[in-house]
Amino acid sequence: MTETSPTGDVTPEPPPHPYTETALARLMLSYALRETAESALGGMATGDDASGSVGPGDYVREAARLTRLAEDVQRWAAVYERERGTSWEEIGEALGISKQSAHTRFAEHVKKWRAPFDKPARLLPDGTPDDERIPYGARYAPGHPDPAFDTAEETAQRLDDWLRERTRPFVDHWADQEHPVSGGLPRHSTSDMLLLAGDISQRHLEEQLVPDPQVQADLCDRRVALYERLILEGDAVPTEIHQWIAKDRARAAALRGTPGRGVTWDEMAGSEPVAAQTGDDQ
Repeated sequence: MTETSPTGDVTPEPPPHPYTETALARLMLSYALRETAESALGGMATGDDASGSVGPGDYVREAARLTRLAEDVQRWAAVYERERGTSWEEIGEALGISKQSAHTRFAEHVKKWRAPFDKPARLLPDGTPDDERIPYGARYAPGHPDPAFDTAEETAQRLDDWLRERTRPFVDHWADQEHPVSGGLPRHSTSDMLLLAGDISQRHLEEQLVPDPQVQADLCDRRVALYERLILEGDAVPTEIHQWIAKDRARAAALRGTPGRGVTWDEMAGSEPVAAQTGDDQ
C-alpha cells in the first residue's frame, strides 16, 4: 500500500510483518525437503561408479543418510501439522498408527519447536521474527550481532531461488509463481504485532525489578508506529487510538530522560541487602 500526501510526496509501503509461527514451521519443512532432494539428486549420476573413488558400502551409507533426512522431513511435517491445528489422532491416522504412537514419536519435537514461542522475544519485533532459540538462526536488531545463519526472510528467498532454478515450465504447477515457497506463507497482522509488543513489555516487567527505561521507551515508540500503521490500513481502528498514541509518545519522552538501565531480579539477588547497605552508610 503506497500513500500519496497532499504535497504529492509518495509514502513508501511499510515493510511486511514477520511470518507467523505456522509459516515458520512450513519454512522449516520446505528447508528439510530441499536438503533431502539435493541429497537424492546427488546420488543419481553414475559417472563415478567405475572410477575407483567409491568404496565398498558407500551406496548403502548414502542411502542410510537419505533415510535420516527423510525422517527429519517427517518430523517437520508433524510440527507443521500441529501448528495447523491437526490433532494427534489425525496425524496417527495419516501414518497408519495410533494416536498414542504418533504422540510418542513426535511430541518431543513439537515441544522443542514451540519452546521459543512460549516466552516472548526480548527484542523488538522489527520485521525479523528470528530468535536465537529458534532452530533456523539468530534474531537480530540494530546494535545486536548479525545472525550466524540466514534469517527467516533470507531462508525463504533462498528456497524460492532454489525451487525456481529447478522448475519445469508448463509442467510444475508453481512455474508461473515468482515466490513459489514464500508466496503462501502467512504473516502477522498489525493487530498481532501490537499483541506481541505487549507480550514483550510484560516480559521485561517480569524479569526486571526496575525495568530498563530505554527499553520501555523503545516499546512505546514501537506501539506508536504500529498504531499509525493501523490507521493507514483503515481496518477496525479503535476510537481511542489517537489518545493511545499521545500517551505512548509522552511516556517515551519521559523514559528517555530517565537515568539508569534497570535492575534485573538476578542482579538484585546477588547484591547485599538494602538494609545492610543503608546501615553501613550511617
